Amino acid sequence: MKPNGRSPIAALLAVALGASALYGTPPATAATEAPSPAAPGAHAPPDARSRSRALDSADRALAGQARELLAGDGDTFERPTVVFGPRGLQYLTYRRLHHGLPVYGGDVIVATDREGGTVTTVTTGQRATLDGVATRPVVTAERAREIARNLLGTVTEQSAPRLVVHAAGTRPRLTWESVVRGSSKEGPSVLHVYVDAADGSVTDRWNDVRHGIGHSYYNGDPVHLDTSGSPGSYTLTDFTRSGLSCAAPNGTVYRGEDDEWGNGSVLDLETACVDALFAAQHAWDMARDWLGRNGFTGDGRGFPIRVGQNFPNAVWTGSGVWIGHNESGSRNLTSLDVVGHEYGHAVFENTGGGNGSGNEANALNESTGDIFGTLTEHYVNHPPEVDAPDYLIGEKVEFSGPGPLRNMYDPASLGDPGCYSDDVVNQEPHKSAGIQNHWFYLLAEGDRVPGRPEQSPVCAGTGVTGVGLRDAGEIYMGALNLKTVPWTHAKARTATVRAALALFPGCLHAQRVKDAWDAVGVAASPGEPGCPSEPRTFMVRPTESGGVVDQGASTAVTLRTRNLGAQSQDLVLSAEGLPAGANVTFSPARVPSGADSTMTVTTSAATPTGTHTVVVRATSAASPEISHTANYRLTVTPASPANDFSVALDQDATTVGRGTTTTLTLSTATTRGDPQKVALSAVGLPDSVSFTFNPSTITTGQTARVTVHPSEPTPPGAYLVTVRATGAARRTTTLRLTVRDPRAPDFSVRLTPEAASVEAGGTTLTVLETTTDWGGRQRVDISAGGVPAGVTVSANPRSIETDSSSTVVFGTSATTAPGTYPITVSATGSVTRSATFTLTVKPRPVPAWRPYTPYAAGDRVTHGGTVYRCVIKHVSLPGWEPPRAPALWARVQPTK
Repeated sequence: MKPNGRSPIAALLAVALGASALYGTPPATAATEAPSPAAPGAHAPPDARSRSRALDSADRALAGQARELLAGDGDTFERPTVVFGPRGLQYLTYRRLHHGLPVYGGDVIVATDREGGTVTTVTTGQRATLDGVATRPVVTAERAREIARNLLGTVTEQSAPRLVVHAAGTRPRLTWESVVRGSSKEGPSVLHVYVDAADGSVTDRWNDVRHGIGHSYYNGDPVHLDTSGSPGSYTLTDFTRSGLSCAAPNGTVYRGEDDEWGNGSVLDLETACVDALFAAQHAWDMARDWLGRNGFTGDGRGFPIRVGQNFPNAVWTGSGVWIGHNESGSRNLTSLDVVGHEYGHAVFENTGGGNGSGNEANALNESTGDIFGTLTEHYVNHPPEVDAPDYLIGEKVEFSGPGPLRNMYDPASLGDPGCYSDDVVNQEPHKSAGIQNHWFYLLAEGDRVPGRPEQSPVCAGTGVTGVGLRDAGEIYMGALNLKTVPWTHAKARTATVRAALALFPGCLHAQRVKDAWDAVGVAASPGEPGCPSEPRTFMVRPTESGGVVDQGASTAVTLRTRNLGAQSQDLVLSAEGLPAGANVTFSPARVPSGADSTMTVTTSAATPTGTHTVVVRATSAASPEISHTANYRLTVTPASPANDFSVALDQDATTVGRGTTTTLTLSTATTRGDPQKVALSAVGLPDSVSFTFNPSTITTGQTARVTVHPSEPTPPGAYLVTVRATGAARRTTTLRLTVRDPRAPDFSVRLTPEAASVEAGGTTLTVLETTTDWGGRQRVDISAGGVPAGVTVSANPRSIETDSSSTVVFGTSATTAPGTYPITVSATGSVTRSATFTLTVKPRPVPAWRPYTPYAAGDRVTHGGTVYRCVIKHVSLPGWEPPRAPALWARVQPTK
């Protein structure tokens, strides 16, 4: 035991946590600011005079830019909350009200330097003025409450709806905001819901619950924790870091007589708490020492942890972290990088705009977790024999088997996108986190790291030089302090550039931030700040992001140059990355910055088909060491034959039941040269589907009848069928075929547990789980049959969708007759499906007779092994024991 209260811990690390906090509402009368932690060196907070100066500067900026900030009639701003960022930079967040109503998305963030005299950024997430937005609802609060409540299968708590102007989208509207706690089939949920107060539609929603998965490994033996207590009564509560503690599954914080915790075994829950609290404390310290942040919220707060949850995951609940196990149940989920990941969610929520909404914001949130997990792992810096820091997430957890969950230097190696595309909004957020993860790795390390065999692939450009992990972390934290809703990759790029310019003098860091974003395909937005140290800088961009050209043909695009500095200069244009057999010309090849040029790409018959990235470079004629690039996606298609044709179906999608038939018409047309014979075929179907053409060979310009017949064994589902017409060339069209089961929708139910015993007067419960067997999900009502006298049955909720669950509570009274009762619990939708719950009611134990106790006629007591029944109402006194007072008590039977 250590005299300073830091305990030696035998520790095995396992994996995964989560953390978050509620966004506090500051008082309207005075600015609030974070308590000043002891931050050494560059990250020390500014002094009181600098803080006051920042408030004055921010107020002036807010008043002077009201028009740009879309402030209109009825808009007011509360005094700001203030947090300090890396190197003492100050961030003041003003909460907007519209006619007294909170405005979601309307916050204004003003950033200043450490001294508070220079405003570096003024930003808001709001995208339109609030003029004309209604302030009186049509939909009632109760109706909005019901709409929000129905979004979850099981609801345990719901906040009262409040009127909020939702201004995070392109059309502001009056909404009812409500927070619904409960669960869905994915697990626990804390759902923020915005219901349109005019028509009852769900305007926006997001889930506070974040799921994290990590790895199990040893931190070394022993490790030291900051705990609390005194000899004989210690607890895993960290009073030096507000809010941090670790508890058993029921929320009871671990306690012990000595200050030594855990046994180092992989599934021991106290050991899991050791690992989790160790990681959380170091994540806190990393944020303080490396990023200048006071706790996970910016104002000195943290969140508790519970280990031992019986599910294969770790869940952030909105008020703490619940940790389960991996899929095989062999390891607790409490590793450094995953615990750091979950507390990264806390930081994300407690910067401007909270969690935000939409898949793009969710992906950036998940990536923030990975970035904080990686920073924590590097901050601890375990030796290789324990777990050397890296850019892999969850590589020790064996969550579904060996290997990491995400790879930051090469996301594509695990099937995750490492480059931005418009499809990011449709992708699962843990996967699309790879885009910003890849950017962060490139910014920190560059694409080529000496001494490492891996090269991080660059999606565009010619390479990136890293700035180092700590500088990258400061830049990212500075960007989070500028976050507004809706949060996107484009806005993250702009914010990181602004953060780099504010944190690091000159242009080196800002340019490398831009290079890293270019390398993952996130282009600059209009108004992206330039580098003040480079007055003669410029940019080049194609007016179209890409072009399509046949082999042997040419395509052209306009290159637009812009002068971003004070002086114009001559630029020499060139291109790199052309596919074999292609060449490029520029007209003109040398232009002054601000002028345009035409780039023509000519291919040959030997140019390989596919998509190629051409890097367009503009180089200063006066200073050849200065150049800027842009990417142009060139798609080369096969050369068109002399005789060509097109093919199409009269429907691009159709639905057909198993064992039934549908017909379509395929048409062809001669588009070049002479008509030709083509053979018809289809691919992409299971063997159980018959797909026939009549006739199977036609001349272009003719049609064919297509018959589709899925047999009974065909699995219901969606199939993408490619229909081919093959002649001198092959032309295709696609059909989205949905095969459905013609049977009526059906489902099954089960109870967990199926039986329970309870004393008369007590209650017990079971969970009714529903599973969709075929057809779509349907709403079902829960009821019970065969309920004996004295027993009540209630379901919460009484109506659910299949694939979700309801809690069924059985209540008994003191008069319920003992016995075993089979009770039928049913779910009724298109059909009724039932399960039997066996309720055993046991007699209540007869209490012993006591003096000075009021008894009513009929009450029973035991005395000397015999049961007596009260005859006359009375208050017992010493000497009135039942055997001695036959006028008061009648003997019933001996006790058994």
